[in-house]
Amino acid sequence: MAKHEILNFFEHRRDGAWICVRPFTLTTKSSSVDIRQGMRFDYGKRVGGVDLAEYLEQLGSQFGS
Repeated sequence: MAKHEILNFFEHRRDGAWICVRPFTLTTKSSSVDIRQGMRFDYGKRVGGVDLAEYLEQLGSQFGS
């Protein structure tokens, strides 16, 4: 999967949060984490060593969210 395709698994809310809409496994350099539907990610919440909201925001600005 191309890195921007992770955006298909999330909905971006007006308050800045990202909500998972489809479960998947996030694999980073340090770990593998199961992300469940309904999980909310706000800025500063690190998952597998990554600030997921910040990462998604960066991808969204490049590829559209």
